[in-house]
Amino acid sequence: MARENDGKYLIASIYYLVGNIIGQGIVLLSSSIFTRMMSKEAYGLVSTYSAWVLVLNTFIGLNLFITVRNAYIDYREEYHKFVSSVLLLSLIAFLIFTGLIVSILALWNRKTDLFVVFLAALQAISVHTINMQMAVYSMENRYKSRTMLMIFPNVVHTILSVILIAVYTSNQYYGKILGNVFGLVIFAIVIIIYNFKNEKPVINKEYWRYATQIAVPGIMLTLSDLILMQSDRIMLTDMVGADETAVYSLVYNIGSILIALYTAINGAWTPWFYKNLAIGEISLTRKVEAVYIKVFVLITMGLLTVSPEVIKILSPETYWRGVDYVNLIVFASFLIFVYAFFTAYLMYLKKPGVIAKNTAMVAVLNIILNYMLIPRYRAVGAAMATIISYIILFMLHYRAAIQYKKSVFCRREMMIGILGMALYCGIFYFIRNNWVIRYGVVILIIVFLGIEFMHYRKSKNLK
Repeated sequence: MARENDGKYLIASIYYLVGNIIGQGIVLLSSSIFTRMMSKEAYGLVSTYSAWVLVLNTFIGLNLFITVRNAYIDYREEYHKFVSSVLLLSLIAFLIFTGLIVSILALWNRKTDLFVVFLAALQAISVHTINMQMAVYSMENRYKSRTMLMIFPNVVHTILSVILIAVYTSNQYYGKILGNVFGLVIFAIVIIIYNFKNEKPVINKEYWRYATQIAVPGIMLTLSDLILMQSDRIMLTDMVGADETAVYSLVYNIGSILIALYTAINGAWTPWFYKNLAIGEISLTRKVEAVYIKVFVLITMGLLTVSPEVIKILSPETYWRGVDYVNLIVFASFLIFVYAFFTAYLMYLKKPGVIAKNTAMVAVLNIILNYMLIPRYRAVGAAMATIISYIILFMLHYRAAIQYKKSVFCRREMMIGILGMALYCGIFYFIRNNWVIRYGVVILIIVFLGIEFMHYRKSKNLK
């Protein structure tokens, strides 16, 4: 039964991959525009604001969007009723948390711009709502709708930001964040109306209890994960300055391409993985996982190879020193991709607490390492802290996941991929300024990708 639907999930993966390439292409194009339209200080401040939005997004909607994947299996016959009710709960949580945050800041910190805080909260709940709808589309394998939702919010908020920056030339920071907020709020409102029109939102204690039991422990997971990913930029701004954060954030966008790609493909992989686990198709999941890892290794190598040109296209010359540490950021992003296999399995087992504990410990370690390394090595120190943290997090998640079922994972391919990427990232540092060697590597990568695709097509088990 599962094998009959493999073709649909493959098509969905292709859609998500193309959609994310387009979406990330828009983000990267916008980076090249914004780094030229805005001062480095304003660009760095926007990057710091974006980090805070992601932190707020963790709890502003109680992290409820993560529950719709499990609910698709446990509440299949009443799925849309569940989604509507849980969406209502997330909006109630947004109102409560926003009111508390604004009130506390108004009383204790009069220097805080409360309007910016409100905008950050509004953007956070909009991102949460969009993520929830994309997760629903993912589980229902409505890949065309999910792909559109991956692309159009990026298009709209980018266009609005460019217009508002051009209008508010004296306050580029406000122009950029207002464009982001309005562009995302539009889609969030449409999603809310769509869900509430299809299913009247009601208070359902059973749904809410089920959702909060999964989501609330996951808040620590998501918050810890975001602290791990965003604390470097916040600490760079505070300890070195927004100019350094601007360069670091641009380089981080290169690694974010990988994260966005695997997130897109996981939109098809996760529901397929869950359904095959449910019927005991372990050998099939391992074969697909092995192909997935091999292809992603080649994609990562290719991206790193062309990254100097990408950075130079996206930014003026004052940002180009980021080429010296882009290999560190890319390797850290690759580690995130690999350990996502373990977190997906632990989430399938409804054990977000295990993931949260590991991530929280590493998030604390990351802050300590940033505190030690940033004053001495600046942005390179932040990148070093990130790599050390993700290596440790990979080991912790690996240990946690394999105790339940070792056979779920193709560990050999994982280790070969990690060692291969570590070796190439080291080599890249010495060839980063030699485009002849680097593009020779690109040609080899394209050849290997073609060979891998041919092997995939010939595999009888993946027809």
